[in-house]
Amino acid sequence: MKARFLREMHHFILQHAMIEDGETVLVAVSGGADSLALLYGLHSLHTNLNCHLHVVHLDHGLRHDSATDANFVHEHATRLELPFTGHSVELPHLIKQWKLSVEAAGRKARYDFFESVCTQVGATKIALGHQQDDIAETVIMNLIRGAGATGLQGIKPIRDGKFIRPLVRFTRAEIEAYLKSEGIVPRQDSTNTDRRYLRNRIRHELIPLLEQKYNPNIKTGLSRTAEILRDESEYLDEITYALYDSCRLSFTQSTSIILDRDEFLKHHIILQKRILRHSITDLIGQISDYSYQHYQTMLGIVKSDKPNAVFTLPHGVKFRRAYQQLIFEKNPVETEDFAYTLSISGSIIIPELNAEITAILYDGRQGDLLSIPDGSFEAIFDYSKIKLPLTIRNRRDGDRFQPHGMRGTKKIKDFMMDAKVPLFERDRIPMLVCGKEILWVIGFTTNEKFKVHPTTQRYLHLYYARDNIES
Repeated sequence: MKARFLREMHHFILQHAMIEDGETVLVAVSGGADSLALLYGLHSLHTNLNCHLHVVHLDHGLRHDSATDANFVHEHATRLELPFTGHSVELPHLIKQWKLSVEAAGRKARYDFFESVCTQVGATKIALGHQQDDIAETVIMNLIRGAGATGLQGIKPIRDGKFIRPLVRFTRAEIEAYLKSEGIVPRQDSTNTDRRYLRNRIRHELIPLLEQKYNPNIKTGLSRTAEILRDESEYLDEITYALYDSCRLSFTQSTSIILDRDEFLKHHIILQKRILRHSITDLIGQISDYSYQHYQTMLGIVKSDKPNAVFTLPHGVKFRRAYQQLIFEKNPVETEDFAYTLSISGSIIIPELNAEITAILYDGRQGDLLSIPDGSFEAIFDYSKIKLPLTIRNRRDGDRFQPHGMRGTKKIKDFMMDAKVPLFERDRIPMLVCGKEILWVIGFTTNEKFKVHPTTQRYLHLYYARDNIES
């Protein structure tokens, strides 16, 4: 049994290129059967694989005797002459702090710990003890929760190129037989039989019922289904990546992702959902805690007649519809009211916008100018019509002005709506104001009343620039 188990484990690792020459691999060991089989199997193969092993164990602090698990794992690491790193957390405290379920908080604590040890010891892979029975349990659990093809993939042999699962082709019975052949007795975790947890009820109640009443090979069948869905999902992901690139606008920043709505709507709804999911993953690196309803709400916003809408998502993400743009923002900061006095022939920095505006006063006639700027980010005004002081501020209720080329005035609110300025961007539009008169809506146009004429004797020349000053 031992030889066959190790031979098949070695073949599976090579088949999926899980470990490269010279890599340091963390082996996550709880002390249970699966993780001990993983530890001893990798130790037997590490010379052939040319890798280094480092044993890690996290005590969740959920049981009064949990500290003895760490001692047990440490003893096995010492027996195999392998380095060991243990750590303990108070999971009940973390559950309250992170506002997560027991299972979700435990998973986050484990993976945070693994990543920290990787950094400390220079490990590039993390080996986990999931096996075929876990895949069957995961598929059923996600099916009950209403998951799609991605959730029904079960457990991948490799995730993110870093987390490897060399045992996913083995059943629990095969693993227990291997440990018996090695004379290894694992620890028994009482939480694995606690039927308050959904996974345990599936393991001890539902799967035995399905095996007895419907299909004695249900676990193998579910594992096969997961593999088929995994292959199909990977194919759809390849298509999605190309479509995502075609939808994503080139001026997207690191703290936001912007998609073109028209391009997005060209694609089938299955691909639309995957594009949304990929956008979130690209922005924050994960999609945990994102449910079916989150994606349905986003799609509803995309297809709505309302040109502006915002939806708050998990992990500090906001999804916005701004006319024909679909925007994902990470921890967006709302712009508060600001106002700064602009000195003539000087500059002023606007820290809220990471911008700078410079004013220069000239004597002369319009004919001396080489050209009149378009009034977007550079503007010229008849200085004789201006009453100091000049202020740079964002919009206020009741603001209105006379846009260049128009006879009447217009509310700033209506002007921005007509210009299709996204609702969330309107407080970030700076304006040059003198008294109650708006001279310049920066980025758009100037006030007709203050334009220069052939008779203008003095004129004020202004330049606006963003992102070219120290933040």
